[in-house]
Amino acid sequence: MILIERDLEFNFTDAIDAIVFDEMSDKKLPNYHGIGAMHRVDFIVELEPAILFVEVKDPNNPNAREKQKRKFLREVNEGKLSTTFASKYLDSFIYRWAENKTNKPIHYINLVTLEEELLGNLSDEITAKLPPMNHDTPRWQRQVVNNVQVFNIESWNENFPKWPVRRVVPE
Repeated sequence: MILIERDLEFNFTDAIDAIVFDEMSDKKLPNYHGIGAMHRVDFIVELEPAILFVEVKDPNNPNAREKQKRKFLREVNEGKLSTTFASKYLDSFIYRWAENKTNKPIHYINLVTLEEELLGNLSDEITAKLPPMNHDTPRWQRQVVNNVQVFNIESWNENFPKWPVRRVVPE
């Protein structure tokens, strides 16, 4: 299943279902989100063993302005980006939980088009902001998130050869 975020194309070849979760433009579409006040991840992909919540940030988009990229890098360095990513995950989880669609382990996968060294500890920062916030929770029978990972395009394609991502150039 092909999903597109601006000019990035993802091919989730073995998906049972794959949707654009942040659909807010057309109320007639079956995946219309409908609650603009809630943060939302870009895609939700259902696989046989698990569900993927996928967030995409593309500061290296060829059309991005230098000022926008500097602001984005500042947000990474100040921890604001990890807070944004955590909010997107939590609100999306609550939405899907209310739809009764959280019946499999959920993995939060983020694609950020920066150099690997600039991504630093972003995965750990996001994880620390998601329940149970690195606390021991012996009474919990389920995890809110099974793992959090952040990749750039190159590392995404290395780690997920079955789900390639590529930049498409408009004709």
